Amino acid sequence: MILFIIIIGVIGFSLIEGLSFLDSLYMTVITIFTVGFREVKEPLSQTGQIFTILIIISGVGTAVYSFSKVAEIVFEGGLRTSWRRRRMENRLKNLHDHYIICGHGRMGNIVREALEYENIPHVVIDKNEEKIRHLKSFGKEPAILGDATHEETLLKAGIKTAKGLAALLPTDADNLYLVLTVRLLHPSLFILSKALDEEGEMKILQIGANRIVSPYRLSGLRIAQGLIRPTLLDFMDIIIRRKELSLFMEEFVIKKDSKIVNRNLKECEIRKTANTIVVAVKKPGADIVFNPSPDLKLEIGDTLLVLGDKKAINTFESVFIGSAK
Repeated sequence: MILFIIIIGVIGFSLIEGLSFLDSLYMTVITIFTVGFREVKEPLSQTGQIFTILIIISGVGTAVYSFSKVAEIVFEGGLRTSWRRRRMENRLKNLHDHYIICGHGRMGNIVREALEYENIPHVVIDKNEEKIRHLKSFGKEPAILGDATHEETLLKAGIKTAKGLAALLPTDADNLYLVLTVRLLHPSLFILSKALDEEGEMKILQIGANRIVSPYRLSGLRIAQGLIRPTLLDFMDIIIRRKELSLFMEEFVIKKDSKIVNRNLKECEIRKTANTIVVAVKKPGADIVFNPSPDLKLEIGDTLLVLGDKKAINTFESVFIGSAK
């Protein structure tokens, strides 16, 4: 706007007062910014005076507005907010093989902290502006303000390139609609959903969720185990609470080039080589086999649950599966 007024001023003073380009530019600039230096031509013609009045009215107003916007950007955080938003948008565009957390309530917050602890890429979606603002203030992970059941919000979160999604919205109806929307956008995506009652569990599974978690049932079973078998509960805490303790349980899918393909557990000597324990094996389309027999043959597509400390887990992956994390 300022540049446009300067151009008009230069043209106007040149035509009305017959000034050179430099003199016209000088007159325009001192008029717009009210510097008050000596005029190049005195006195101005009546037409020149009227034109100068118009330049002052339009130019001064534009200059004041422009400087106020610059001050707002610099001093009131607008520049920082704009930079954060642009960085967030770039991170969202570059996300792939990430997890989407839909709903940042108490459960969603725990899931986010667990993924963040393991440096696993993820994005949070929630329609509570205060929660999203709080997450963005840390600048650690992408967070989107919006309704997770809307297609445009999921597309913004990179649903097409995501690895998995956690449906943790407040009600079973919301999670049901979310799972349906996700299945339309990404039919093969792994979806884990929260369900508050048995009827909700059945419907969400039927609509396309891969796994269901019932927080009330899990909490009840956990309390029961704590009463009956407190040592077992301690062991479960060791597995789950990775921040406090060093024991890990990881799952690995046997690939075509894995060194343990078509070999049984005894031949692999996993405990001797990597100091880890194969707790369970799940073959495609079959139930999980706990404490598998040493004679169990491992094949492509089998999923192994492996127990050990972090170093041992990395050794197992490097030696038997492919590359360490």
